[in-house]
Amino acid sequence: MDQTLTRIRLITEELYLVRDELNKRAAIQPAELSSALFASDASNELVAFKAAVDELRQFLWHYLNEFLGKPENAIGDRLREYQMRRAAQLLRALSAAHPYQIKPHPLEAAAQDAIRLAESARASEK
Repeated sequence: MDQTLTRIRLITEELYLVRDELNKRAAIQPAELSSALFASDASNELVAFKAAVDELRQFLWHYLNEFLGKPENAIGDRLREYQMRRAAQLLRALSAAHPYQIKPHPLEAAAQDAIRLAESARASEK
């Protein structure tokens, strides 16, 4: 499993590098990047890449739900904490898109409370 985890780390780093490279090119040369991505070879590669990432995402989602779905598994708790943190980030982004809102959305407050509760429970276990 150590070799598999090492490969996962390397692939994860590489995915972030690809994302950063595309973001940088989009910021510097948006028209050139757009036309390059719509070239037939590039678009075929991009579609194949997206399909592979989507398939892996679905597999990992199923794998994590099956493996981590057991209540005694601490990794499942970390996954739920991550999901709550991500939900809070999305809610903050959505609320920022609507600046006319004066008070925070109740779901955002609930998500932040859940995150704080999970983090304090995790800290007390250590």
